[in-house]
Amino acid sequence: MSEEVGTKEERANLAKLLGGRICCLVGLLFGVGGILFALLGASANVSAGAVGLALGVLGYFLGARRLGAATVVLGIVAVFFMAAASTGLIPGVAPVGHGYE
Repeated sequence: MSEEVGTKEERANLAKLLGGRICCLVGLLFGVGGILFALLGASANVSAGAVGLALGVLGYFLGARRLGAATVVLGIVAVFFMAAASTGLIPGVAPVGHGYE
């Protein structure tokens, strides 16, 4: 009986870990995608970085410690980078909507 309980707990922990890793990977994609969109001048919406940051925190609490911490750091960098790009503080990246011809 105790072996069966242990396997159920192990399965639950593995499921949480898998969910945390998936959240972190999606958060990394949001962070990197937001930075790329800001560099290309397509969008400077900071919400992509904020969602990536939130997914990193969720992944960290679900058990993916290192990947979650990396996702949170990338989310913070993405938010600051996109905010700087939207105000024109980054050389070579024009603020969105200010490219009048």
